Amino acid sequence: MLLALLTGCTTQGSYQSTRLEAPEAWTMPAPEAAIATPSDEAWWRQLKDPAVDFLAEAALNDSPSVAQAIARVDEARALLGTTSAQRIPSVDVNGNTTRGRSLNINSASGGTILSTQSGVGPGLSWEIDLFGRVRNSVEAGRLRIQARDADAKAARLALTSQIGDLVLDLRACELSIAVLHEEIDSREKTLALTRQRLDTGFVAPIEEARAQSGLASARTTVATRQETCARHINALVAITGQPRATVQGVVTVDTQAAGVEQLVTAIPPSPVVQLAMPATILAAHPAVVAAEREAAAAWSEIAVARAERLPRLDLAAALSGQWLRAAGQSVRETVWSLGPTLAAPVFDGGRGAANVSAAQARHRAAEANLRLVVRAAAQDVENAMAAIESAAARRRSTLDAVTAAKRVLDATQARWNAGAVSLFEVEDARRQLADAQDSAIAAAYDSNRAWIALVRASGHATAATPSGALS
Repeated sequence: MLLALLTGCTTQGSYQSTRLEAPEAWTMPAPEAAIATPSDEAWWRQLKDPAVDFLAEAALNDSPSVAQAIARVDEARALLGTTSAQRIPSVDVNGNTTRGRSLNINSASGGTILSTQSGVGPGLSWEIDLFGRVRNSVEAGRLRIQARDADAKAARLALTSQIGDLVLDLRACELSIAVLHEEIDSREKTLALTRQRLDTGFVAPIEEARAQSGLASARTTVATRQETCARHINALVAITGQPRATVQGVVTVDTQAAGVEQLVTAIPPSPVVQLAMPATILAAHPAVVAAEREAAAAWSEIAVARAERLPRLDLAAALSGQWLRAAGQSVRETVWSLGPTLAAPVFDGGRGAANVSAAQARHRAAEANLRLVVRAAAQDVENAMAAIESAAARRRSTLDAVTAAKRVLDATQARWNAGAVSLFEVEDARRQLADAQDSAIAAAYDSNRAWIALVRASGHATAATPSGALS
């Protein structure tokens, strides 16, 4: 009974997670384009993009960052195993043999005696966890496994969202180049017409220079965007570990086969899902889960530091068979021992108190980090929702602009066929359509990027176990 009472002693109360108040509702309503908590972790499949599906799976199977995160989970499990082993008795086997020479005092003639002494047997040692030092160490290890597991889920989310971003970056870049090629064709025609008029004296030389400048500027923009596209491909190759040809094959869009008018809709609208409540999103956010579990582990380590200052009871037992052979005779006997050892620090120069203070400081820092992570996550969600709303409005307006610019071009083309306007007006209308198409592509790109940002900001909530830190 005494042992049961002693082992029930505690150095502090049970951990009470900080109640962090989440916003009651999101500031930015996003009824038409909001991410919720996808039903499975393969959130990117909602984009319905085979390239994203293929590259995301490839990256997850061969990602150094994800491998590092998984290795940290395995390390935490191994450390927990080391700590948990202290809860049960340890048994080892000791063996020894000694051979010596001594003076024979029982013989009148003197001389020496050779003797051999041997022994072998098991030994047992067990720390009686009086004040929860081992128990709280195990609890801290268990909590850190949960934290590292949440970190691994966050790493997978970061990787797959980066894949989605880069595929969109490359698609938008290539589509923009296709539109620019249409503009270059138009400017080349304008330059040729300008030179014809210059030869007949209808325009001044400055008009030719202006046309040349516009054409050179468009070609420069294409060269710059081609470099940008190459950088996006290089990034996808580095992240996925796939050959460059494979990445280009699955991502590149055949802009010539699609036609310029279809390029505007080559990037589909972002998925439409109902956004969950702030408390639901934030409580299951991997970063919040990891931070909350770290705070809980730091709390358990305060109890460990306090227990280190209190008496420590160890139980030891040994059983050994002993053999002694000397002067032609042998003696055999069995030796055993059993007993407790109680040790208590008396004077340590303040080291124990300092360790407790350090553990308390680490817990306060972990709690502060938890509050910081929750606020940052809420801010990221709000920013992503604002970006979604803005991109949705711009997508609608740019599509209207494309429709209007197409009507202008058709009308101008009809007037040119009737001889009412010159080819200059036709090419100018064509360039206005190209500008509208480029803006529409950018708006579609921004809309999908904002959706992915919201997936990342919300922590893809079903990818982690709720921490319970939020009310």
